[in-house]
Amino acid sequence: MHCLVIVDVPSRLTLNVAKTQCFSMMDRRTFTKLSVATLVAAPSHIRAQPKQNVIVIGAGAAGLTAAYHLKSAGVGVRIVEASNRWGGRLKRLTGFSEVPLDLGAEWIHDEPTILGQIVGKGETDLDVGTIEYRPQTYQFWHNGRLSSFDTLRYTYREVKFHDTTWYGFFERFIVPTIQDTMELNVPVSHIASNSGGVAVHLRNGRVYEADKALVTVPLSVLQRGNIGFSPDLTPPHIRELQDIDFGSGFKVFLKFKERFYPDILMEGPRLSALADTWAQKIYYDAAFGKPTTDNVLGLFAVSDSALPRASLDDETLLREVLAELEDIFGSVVSRTFIAGKVQNWSNERFIMGSYSMTNHGWQGVDDILAPMAGKVFFAGEALGGDAQSTVHGAAFSAIDAARDIQAR
Repeated sequence: MHCLVIVDVPSRLTLNVAKTQCFSMMDRRTFTKLSVATLVAAPSHIRAQPKQNVIVIGAGAAGLTAAYHLKSAGVGVRIVEASNRWGGRLKRLTGFSEVPLDLGAEWIHDEPTILGQIVGKGETDLDVGTIEYRPQTYQFWHNGRLSSFDTLRYTYREVKFHDTTWYGFFERFIVPTIQDTMELNVPVSHIASNSGGVAVHLRNGRVYEADKALVTVPLSVLQRGNIGFSPDLTPPHIRELQDIDFGSGFKVFLKFKERFYPDILMEGPRLSALADTWAQKIYYDAAFGKPTTDNVLGLFAVSDSALPRASLDDETLLREVLAELEDIFGSVVSRTFIAGKVQNWSNERFIMGSYSMTNHGWQGVDDILAPMAGKVFFAGEALGGDAQSTVHGAAFSAIDAARDIQAR
């Protein structure tokens, strides 16, 4: 058994050991790395030798997945999360509709069998209900006119959850194993080396010591320098992170007494649907294929540049969205409106946007955030390879990092 030393650091910088806490050891579209495929296919092969302790920084999809696999392999794990909840960009809305809704990540972006791969069970959907998401009706709002273009029904297919959410998936399959390892409301200020491994300094003055640290915070946090590193642990090309766009984004859900909208509503000419761009603004039937008769319209808006509406408070943003819909559909909008919910990810203090987008630099993100001194490792959707910006991209990068941590 290894112990995690928790150190209080008073304002005078005198180190006082407060207590020592011991951990008992308890037994995107395609895969992009062979090591990940090997890991999810044969999880029983992953065992930490010798046993060690790891601090996981961030309790989003990557942090939760990494902690799950590390703990399952017998590694002592402590998750520290800056916000007051786990999930990161996974967030669930309940009570608004008969079915829970994803305020953050929503689409699966791959076949349902990736769900089993995330938890190391192989290619299986774990009997989680999913739907083939193939919208049938499309409309475009352009130059003050509304036109239909239903031919797109033959070109677009996705997978979504039937009666749960990404948050619900992690709540059911991942979190129960690691719930007791999580500490919320503890932002990290910096990470330094010590003789035995790393010292993770919290903004509340405490210090957690462990063999290694895994950093899974959003790219935006590292771009802004909100977590510092001692010189020997600072990625030499960390400034190159500034070459990577981290998008602005928000979601809105609107509930109405009757349905007056198509499955998909887009802004611009029809050909804009074929544009190869990160910027998206899509109204969609959020109840499509789900077990509810509620009329729920969703708005998904992201961009690699700042969205003007992302700077608004929630009430003003909601009012502007309703006004826009009234311009398109007329008075039926205000006449049938019941309730609205805004999730502005750009205003989330510890996230500050949507997800990573284009890298304009010459240095790949895998190289920028390569492991440092065998002590500090990185994972997250930005490291998801071809599955960048997705939940399973974040999860697979975390699985890869968990393997790397145990191999060193």
